Amino acid sequence: MRKFFLFVLPAMALLTGMTACNRDNRPDPSADGKARYTIMVYGNAGGSMDNVIECLWERAKPLMKNNEVRLGFFYKYGKKAKESPQKYADPGNLLFFELTDKTNLDSLRYTSTTSGWEDFELYDPQLLQLTIDMMTDSMPAQNYILLIWGHGGGFDPSADYPKDLRNGKNKAPAAVVYDEWLPVDGHGGEGMSMYELGEAVSKSKIKHLKALFFHNCFIGNMETIDEIYDKADYIFSSMHALYSDGRVVESLINALYAENDFEKAGKAALGGMTDSDEGCKEENSNGDFNFFKTSEFPGLEPLFQRLAKRLVELYPTQKQAIDLAFDRTYKVNSRYAFYDALDYANRLAAETNDAEIKAVAADLKKAFDKIWIYRRSFPYQPQAPLSEFTLSVYMIDKEKYAQNVGSFQYTYRDAYEYLRFHKRTGWGNWINTNTHIPQGNPTGQIME
Repeated sequence: MRKFFLFVLPAMALLTGMTACNRDNRPDPSADGKARYTIMVYGNAGGSMDNVIECLWERAKPLMKNNEVRLGFFYKYGKKAKESPQKYADPGNLLFFELTDKTNLDSLRYTSTTSGWEDFELYDPQLLQLTIDMMTDSMPAQNYILLIWGHGGGFDPSADYPKDLRNGKNKAPAAVVYDEWLPVDGHGGEGMSMYELGEAVSKSKIKHLKALFFHNCFIGNMETIDEIYDKADYIFSSMHALYSDGRVVESLINALYAENDFEKAGKAALGGMTDSDEGCKEENSNGDFNFFKTSEFPGLEPLFQRLAKRLVELYPTQKQAIDLAFDRTYKVNSRYAFYDALDYANRLAAETNDAEIKAVAADLKKAFDKIWIYRRSFPYQPQAPLSEFTLSVYMIDKEKYAQNVGSFQYTYRDAYEYLRFHKRTGWGNWINTNTHIPQGNPTGQIME
């Protein structure tokens, strides 16, 4: 906590410089001087990927034509990487700046960074709240977009559990953006959970966002989205690992300048995802990116509640059919227990021929169709064709559900049943009934 408050003064100094240097003579977009949109980028991607965001800065700089759209960054540089050395700051530096067409990128390390903060905890909701508040003060707008940049994990049992209940040897969970400077449970990196993200937005000055934009992997997940959908009017996310060099962000900037209607702008942004299309094709991998409105999202919850309840009832008599449906369901990625939610419901309906499950599957299709504004699919894994990607849902077997998560003193069940999604749907009751470990699933992304 002491280090948090020590950060406030240098952050304020950086911000003062940011506003003084970057508020040039470009015309204000409205009589009150507010931008139409301010995009606030927050995150860390690790040293081997710092060059990706640096390339985004280089490509986005000439796009910032005037103050109609403003773009601010709070970014933590990763560890030193030989294969892609950092250009504009040093490993562990924190950068806090507004990108305009006048920004001197070569001077960022001297004007917009603080050093010696490698262990600074990006997951701290007070830090994100402070960042949001400082950006909204310095770049006031009619609408705000929070863009999370980095590695995501969707629902992560080793991560998404409150720190004060965790009782493990490490103290920070992570599912929204991971930080390689902060190892957890002997591997990986920890950072910000969906609970902490939601808390930061709720306690910020603006309370609610126009959009949450997740430029990271696996966030298009029922458990994750259910926790944060009420923090924004719209969400951009992928249920797969995301192959992107940031071109979708450039496309979003151009679209926000060109379109007064936000939904049209979002559609245009996704249309510019040539990098994801090329990346998935090169890797023989599936991928997706979706743009949806959150007002319709609550309509999904009672359908998962009906499905979970019916599966628990049917399992004693239809175990073979239900297990077969699980084996045939589209798995998002070979490393993770995420399955396409609508495909799972459709497979269950086909194998059980149960009237209630068939009705739920049909209703689920309608409910998903209501939330979508626009979707991009990148279907390049020939062994795992799927007519449409929706959102993923987490699914494991009962035995694993009862086990401790890593070295921590809580179980998979503890973590899952803390979720709002479980509390509203009872999906964990179905997980706690299922005894089957699926085999041979069509899998969209193979990662060894």
